[in-house]
Amino acid sequence: MKSQGKVNLFGGQWMVAFMVGPGLLVFSVFVLWPTLDALVVSMQSWTGFSPESQFVGLQNYASLIEDRRFWQSLANTLYYVVLGGVGHFAFAFLFASALNSPRLAGKKFYQTLIFFPAFISVVGVAILWSRLYSTTDGLINQLLAGFGVEPGIEWLSDRNAMNSIILSSIWAGVGGQMILILAGMRRIPATYYEAARIDGANEIHLFRHVTLPMLKDVIYVALSLWLIGSMQVFGLVQALDGPDVTIELETVSTYQYAIAFNAQDNLYMMGRGTAMAIILVIIIVLLVGVARMAFGRRELEY
Repeated sequence: MKSQGKVNLFGGQWMVAFMVGPGLLVFSVFVLWPTLDALVVSMQSWTGFSPESQFVGLQNYASLIEDRRFWQSLANTLYYVVLGGVGHFAFAFLFASALNSPRLAGKKFYQTLIFFPAFISVVGVAILWSRLYSTTDGLINQLLAGFGVEPGIEWLSDRNAMNSIILSSIWAGVGGQMILILAGMRRIPATYYEAARIDGANEIHLFRHVTLPMLKDVIYVALSLWLIGSMQVFGLVQALDGPDVTIELETVSTYQYAIAFNAQDNLYMMGRGTAMAIILVIIIVLLVGVARMAFGRRELEY
């Protein structure tokens, strides 16, 4: 009996190692090791092309703290995250609520129509909206001219460009948030709404006291995905504004690319760009942590 017990214990340990080992190996190779390597590179003066590098400690981080252009890019990024997030989730809740209504016909069609832009590449979205934003023959200016608005609005000028990019991103990405929220709404038992209506709750009360509390975990997932993606916004800005992004539109990711891969006079600063990436990761982790505290799963009382 003792021998049998030892065999079972030994076999159980090997089974755990067999199940956990491959995942741990993949995590170590593709996440842990690149992260540690990035930390080392962020403390070096290195072009990324030369085999020679010089250890500079925290100098790259100190230079970023004193860099006004970095702070401007961070401010632009946070503006995009906040305003774009409000737009994304406002429309996502609006569309999801409409599609969850039993009185709406053709739900599959509208759901597909709203989600369809998610299949278009970033470059495709940029080409489409650059045509819509065209000063001379863009559809938006033509429609506004029909209402008597002065034609020739420069939607991609320095003053309007970030808001125009946010509008483009909402059109392209709202379908993803809508699908998550709609799935969460459809799992809420109808009996909760019926009980609330018996107590005299109107639609606003139902949304505030039933729908939102039941969607907290879904909101956390959708918000976390938005924070992770939007804090790294790059492709849409680069495609709409061109390779030389203006300071008014520069985000952390576009500035990181500029100093690490596309610096003037071939002064590629891979170490400084990597330090910026480390700072960006820290900011994202903090923001997701705040979202976790605000919307993470908790015990609900009904």
